[in-house]
Amino acid sequence: MPIKQELHARLDALNAKITDARSELDFKHSLNDGHNLTSGELLARYLYLKEALDGDVAAAEAHGHRVGALEQDTMTWIEGIDLSMA
Repeated sequence: MPIKQELHARLDALNAKITDARSELDFKHSLNDGHNLTSGELLARYLYLKEALDGDVAAAEAHGHRVGALEQDTMTWIEGIDLSMA
């Protein structure tokens, strides 16, 4: 029959393994939890960016500047960076 100290040592070892497993699961969960956008959130972000881009293009064209596809793509990219930094 195992002695009391041996049982406590085994129990402590089991507790350490469970704690490590929980920490790993919590870490993995934190990487994914809340970082996945829904289709509605993606659509809302797209519409917001499109509206902002359309306003920038309209302002530039109102001042006599022609805005091509490359400029629009660049402005969309910059707008996305600005929003992600906020």
